[in-house]
Amino acid sequence: MNAKKTVPIFFGTTDSVEPKQAFDYWRSTVVTGTDLSQLDSAKPFSASRLVASSSHGAIFHTVSSPYSLERRPLHLRQDGRDEVGIMLILHGSGYLEQVNNGSLLGPGDISFQTWGRPGAAGALTEFEEIRLTVPRATFLAQVGNVDDFAARKFAAGPLNQLFAAYMRTFAESVAQMSDSETGIAVEGALHLLRGVINGRNAQADGELSVNALRSLALARIEHRLHDPEFGPDTLAADLRVSRSRLYAAFAGGEGIAATIREARLNRAHDRIVMMRKAGARIASIMASCGFTDPAAFSRAFRQRFGLSPRDLIAQGCD
Repeated sequence: MNAKKTVPIFFGTTDSVEPKQAFDYWRSTVVTGTDLSQLDSAKPFSASRLVASSSHGAIFHTVSSPYSLERRPLHLRQDGRDEVGIMLILHGSGYLEQVNNGSLLGPGDISFQTWGRPGAAGALTEFEEIRLTVPRATFLAQVGNVDDFAARKFAAGPLNQLFAAYMRTFAESVAQMSDSETGIAVEGALHLLRGVINGRNAQADGELSVNALRSLALARIEHRLHDPEFGPDTLAADLRVSRSRLYAAFAGGEGIAATIREARLNRAHDRIVMMRKAGARIASIMASCGFTDPAAFSRAFRQRFGLSPRDLIAQGCD
């Protein structure tokens, strides 16, 4: 009796690599075809990824330290093929930009990425993600035009929970599936995804437009925090919108400059916490978050968190 032929499985991990070589291994062996950067080079990098490929699509289950990536025009395929990635965030937070859309992502959120367009993404913390990739033609037939969805977020909610439970089961079971069984599972995932999308598309178009611009702006802010020259004017130019339209998207909040400053301080805080046991270097963290004046940075940090950067480091050494 012949054994069932199952779909091919690839499992990549940094566990068998020297810690100093882990990120280079990941960049050159697992996540290829992009410009990949380690978010915290002073902290040991670790990651693992399971990939199961079939003729109907592929499923990826990734657990990783933070990193950022950019897919430039030179990275795009030249054979005309295109795939769509449907991303489900299980743990951690990050951002995604593509096709004039952008989102900050957290646990339970669903977003989309097309391999046929440039784009940028980053994980701001340790993260876990399940991603389903399908041919663009399949996505078009089953869901819709990917350019309408690229980098758009469908925030965590009851339907997302149902989709997440299905995707977890799919990822856990795919190693025992045949190619045809994988096709059935992909069809089921897309059916559930349509339910998520149809439920959220009941929002008013005007509200969605403002939310989409704000979401894109927040993703761009996360992508540019390292640049000390980055501010409201740069953001408006990057997004190709007027200052008035951009400011309208932040109306009722703390304003754009304050949002950027808050994001810089939050990232500095998170990096200090992550790196303090390994020996956090305040000057390096400050510069990587776009601050240029040590005294002003320390003053703003104390005002935001109630203690100085050095006090925060000391807390982790007690």
